[in-house]
Amino acid sequence: MDRLSPQAQQEPRPSPKETFGLLALLGPRLKPHRRALGVAAVLLLVSTGIGLAFPLVVRRLLDAAFLAGDGTLLNLIALGLLGLFAVQAMVNFFQSYLIAATSEKVVADLRRDLFRTLVYQPPGFFDVRRVGELTSRISSDTGLIQGVLRFGIPELLRQGIFLVGALVLVTITHPHLTLVTLTAIPLAALIGWAFGRRVRKLTTAIQDLLAQAVARAEQVFTQIRTVQAFGRENWEEARFGAAVTKVRDEGLRRAVARAALTGAVTFAAFGAVVLVLWEGGRLVLAGALTPGTLVAFLLYAVFIAGAVTSLAGFWGNLQEAAGAARRIFELMSLPRAIADPPKPKPLPFPPRGEIRYRGVSFRYGPHLPWVLQDIHLHIREGEQVALVGTSGAGKSTLASLIPRFYDVTAGELLVDGLDVRAVALADLRSRIGVVPQEPMLFAGTIMENLAYGKPEASEAEIVEAAKAAHAHEFISALPAGYQQIVGERGVTLSAGQRQRVAIARVMLRRPAILILDEASSSLDAESEALVQDALERLMAERTTVVIAHRLSTVIRADRILVLDGGRIVDEGTHGELLGRNDVYRRLYQRQFEDALASARGNGGGSRVL
Repeated sequence: MDRLSPQAQQEPRPSPKETFGLLALLGPRLKPHRRALGVAAVLLLVSTGIGLAFPLVVRRLLDAAFLAGDGTLLNLIALGLLGLFAVQAMVNFFQSYLIAATSEKVVADLRRDLFRTLVYQPPGFFDVRRVGELTSRISSDTGLIQGVLRFGIPELLRQGIFLVGALVLVTITHPHLTLVTLTAIPLAALIGWAFGRRVRKLTTAIQDLLAQAVARAEQVFTQIRTVQAFGRENWEEARFGAAVTKVRDEGLRRAVARAALTGAVTFAAFGAVVLVLWEGGRLVLAGALTPGTLVAFLLYAVFIAGAVTSLAGFWGNLQEAAGAARRIFELMSLPRAIADPPKPKPLPFPPRGEIRYRGVSFRYGPHLPWVLQDIHLHIREGEQVALVGTSGAGKSTLASLIPRFYDVTAGELLVDGLDVRAVALADLRSRIGVVPQEPMLFAGTIMENLAYGKPEASEAEIVEAAKAAHAHEFISALPAGYQQIVGERGVTLSAGQRQRVAIARVMLRRPAILILDEASSSLDAESEALVQDALERLMAERTTVVIAHRLSTVIRADRILVLDGGRIVDEGTHGELLGRNDVYRRLYQRQFEDALASARGNGGGSRVL
């Protein structure tokens, strides 16, 4: 079973940050829409005022029309009410539209800001956070906030005005009955506070459990071939079902708390209405109150009871949104681990592609072991350098420091004479092309994938790059050609085809520095030859750092660096290292033997280092 996140392990506790976090989250995003919100507030006042006027009209109707027997007055009052409610309907329409439109815009801004925070996090952040959990924050948690913004806050204002207005009017009408009505408010407030805390805790637990379930489902869907290959469908179904059951159970507990909150507050509020009816009836029988005044008072008492009940429901919604705001704040408060300097320096133009490591050391955390230690290395313009070593020697990390996927822990890394931390990320990365070990394509067309690194490229440029990477031939043979949909992660293409598309994508960008993490998957002889030729074209006249897997790449490199234990223990050409370095000799002999065995098994095609 997956370990629960820290949020799910600990019982959520109310805090000032959580209580006021929702307002802090929404405040700056509501500010640009203050004009629309101001108009909506005025319309809300008009609509609520019409509602508050209704009992007064009923009082006049009963006392003047019925007691006086004036039929004409009855007709006029009825027509007046219809006109009044028609105006109220129009006012409600425009007020609801303004609030709905504003909520859509505000939540869209919130989702953009949250995505912006996440997309600039370094790759290491996503190595330890589940993607499904993060997407749940963008969709589910922001959805809770949108619900409060669109329905909760307008209802809070409406019912708040109803409550205050009705209390003022009933106090003017009959102070004694007002005291009877007010008996429900302290009790309802106490119930709302007690149950509201329970609802917030349960909602936080539900959202955390739901995020875990979504994260697991996303993992299964992205690894569906592995799941089905091992026949684990039933097991994954049971595992997801168990996660959903936990969400359901917590949801049922929250439903009980919400229902108890609503029921108890409703009983307290409308119990006060019964008391008003009883006491008011006694006053009518005694001749101290007219029937019309009693009915009007009862209507206001119902307004007060309804407002108290609605406010209790809103309190529950607010607690849910407060928990969601806390989780969003948790992400949005993350600093950019890799950020532009305050005053970035421009890299020299034209780019040379020179790379220099000066005493570079690196580790992934303050209490973790060193991955690289005291690296001194100068890679000249246009030089091809291969990195070899056992697994965990630091090859990939050494290359990942160049585009600042991570920052050095100590020392300096310079590109074209400037520390990479002193230049803008966009400027630095525009000069670097990366071909990963397992190229993953986006679930769009081949054309979109090829143009991803250079959206302004013309169709002719894209086709030229595809031809250079030996991708044009197979793309042209597809039913939709360059408009062919490749599926999630490019699964409709073969491994060799995906590699050639990835190579073409980098060719189109024409970087000065190339980082090549050669694919380790076995290819048929034809794909092997095409990919190798495409790689050689890509590396031509470029500074290239190769995390070497293929024997041909190692042999042809200008220099080979041997890494062991996070240090460069030797460097030289293939022939030099083979003759003097035991680590390199063992690596080469082992991979050479594997390559011969693979060649006998599949009729050619080298294995990888």
